[in-house]
Amino acid sequence: MLLGLVCAVATSGIGQNKSIDLEEALIIARKNYAGLERDRLAVGQQNKLAEAGLPPQPAQLYLSGEEFDVNGQSGIHSINVQQNFYLPKAAKAQHSFYKQGAALAEKQLALTGHELNRQVEQAYYQLLYAKQEQELVAENVALYNSFLSVTTAQLETGETGRIPQLAARSRLGQAQLEQEHALEKYQIALSLFNQWLQSDTVYDVAGELLFGSDFSSDTTLQNNPHLQVIEAQRQLASANVETEKAQLLPQINSGFKLQTASGNFPLFGYQLGVNVPLFKKAYRGRIEAAEVGVKVQEAGLKTKKQELERTISELRYRIEHQQHILEYLQQDLTPIVIEQSEVNQSAYGEGEISYLEYLDGLEQVVKVKQQYLTALYKFNALRVEMDYWLGK
Repeated sequence: MLLGLVCAVATSGIGQNKSIDLEEALIIARKNYAGLERDRLAVGQQNKLAEAGLPPQPAQLYLSGEEFDVNGQSGIHSINVQQNFYLPKAAKAQHSFYKQGAALAEKQLALTGHELNRQVEQAYYQLLYAKQEQELVAENVALYNSFLSVTTAQLETGETGRIPQLAARSRLGQAQLEQEHALEKYQIALSLFNQWLQSDTVYDVAGELLFGSDFSSDTTLQNNPHLQVIEAQRQLASANVETEKAQLLPQINSGFKLQTASGNFPLFGYQLGVNVPLFKKAYRGRIEAAEVGVKVQEAGLKTKKQELERTISELRYRIEHQQHILEYLQQDLTPIVIEQSEVNQSAYGEGEISYLEYLDGLEQVVKVKQQYLTALYKFNALRVEMDYWLGK
């Protein structure tokens, strides 16, 4: 009675939660997940850098003087402004580098969102499973409770001894204990689900686990966000090669002077030239290192593809295996055990079978229903994993 009261109070509290479907859960999670805001800020940061472009080198402002005393001349004094300019090709290379950095940040944002979808979907189906498991164990408690009523009535009329009633009480106690475990699993799943939503409202899930055999054979990896991030990293590495090569380009060197000489003011001067690297070994070493960086990303991309192909192959096999289990349970085993249970119930009422045979048939029904629900959850969880790795 105490266990039943606890379950009733818990179920009453659960019923007060607002139920939402998967799409609503994903919308709420995307709105509240801090990781998405972090990546959006990173995208904005890279776009700002791309808009700013390559900053010009600092202008040099300085005073100079040339003191001498020949024939009474007092020397030359100058106010100097000197500025170096990059060639357009160097500025373009740096701009491309920053734009590719923004593209990489956008791919990372997409990956974070995709990962969030995966976690929310997994938590959603786990909560659905726990919720339906509660309904299943409640149904089992009702079945054993009904059997206890029958054995109690038979005991009171003298049709049977106490052994059938004691067996019924034992099985009912076990079912009630399973009900307590199911409630605990539900509470944990509910807490995990709402942790991903990060909302002030406590949400429950709507609907039930479904079995759809329309499994797509398309397993292309072109939409996989992990591969897209690595490809963006490869393109960023390629852009870095161009920025390193741009260091070998000459720079325009320009200057202007405002002078006074022997009391004559103003006098003007200028300079115009180019800055070129005379010692190129270090520059070429950096370029070669950048080119190796591109090869590293290409090897990483190839490695990730091979890993994903193995993962997809395993997931496909496991999904097909769960499909076969569900189809067998649904089409073959479930009708048999249900029919057997109905026959056993009638036969037990007429005294044709013993209570042990009746309990055995009842347990078979309970076991098959639990197997079907577990297989249904595994099927949906595997579908979430497959969609995640395929980028769907």
